[in-house]
Amino acid sequence: MKTRKLYLPACGFFLITILACNIGAQTNGPVTAATMVLETFTALTAEAATSQAAITPTETFAPSPTDTTIPSPAATAQNPLVIHDTLCWLGPGSVYEVSSAIHAGTRVTLLGRGSVPGWWIVNDPIYHDPCWIYQQDLQIDSNYDLSNLQIFNPPPTPTPTFTMTPTIIPSSTP
Repeated sequence: MKTRKLYLPACGFFLITILACNIGAQTNGPVTAATMVLETFTALTAEAATSQAAITPTETFAPSPTDTTIPSPAATAQNPLVIHDTLCWLGPGSVYEVSSAIHAGTRVTLLGRGSVPGWWIVNDPIYHDPCWIYQQDLQIDSNYDLSNLQIFNPPPTPTPTFTMTPTIIPSSTP
């Protein structure tokens, strides 16, 4: 748009210069320079107005209101935090073997929920195997998505092994 506005005066100046140089070469009769300039400028103005009307859109678009609120970033849930020194078991409770001990302040990866209420299955931070931790020893971030966690059933309880102790048979000899 800006270049079109500069185009008209430049064309007018160029034509005036050419016509002024060729005034003496005219053989079609007495034409004054002012008449030629006026006719040329009128023709250019009419042409420019016609072409400008063809370019100018007939519809006017109002700017749409923009939403200036900045969306807050989605909160990223942190891994659960062990809040008390605790043991991590191979099943829910002291009937099972201890896998390892986990110190308070350690973040663990949550693998699932135990089918026994009050137990969570985490990735043992020492041996990297699943182990069971009591719910009261674990703090889970409120943004943590628990809906996709697997439900773990406890493994069979270990059967105690009995060892035969030899029966002492009294003898008569000391």
